[in-house]
Amino acid sequence: MDTITGTPMSQTMKTGLILVGSKPAIKYVTACITLFNRGADVVVLRGRGKSINNCLETIELLRNGFLKDLKIVDVKIGSDEYSTPDGKRRFVSYIEIFLAKGQEKYS
Repeated sequence: MDTITGTPMSQTMKTGLILVGSKPAIKYVTACITLFNRGADVVVLRGRGKSINNCLETIELLRNGFLKDLKIVDVKIGSDEYSTPDGKRRFVSYIEIFLAKGQEKYS
């Protein structure tokens, strides 16, 4: 468990997960840089619903301003299904973007 972001890091390949919400994008940029500096091989940004835009903005800030050698390893999109208290089903779109910092093995 990463103490800064509270996200789990796997033992085989160090992967950090950042759940992007409504905070300013620069907060998530800082979290990504922290995970990379602590040895994460891959950082996963996950945005849901209205936060998808903020997730993409975070990546653009990282790529254009902080980590020039940032690589997008994989992108997954889908929908999560939720039940409301009155029994209705709701679907919320999500995006997961897997990022690596300048490593050729992910190219």
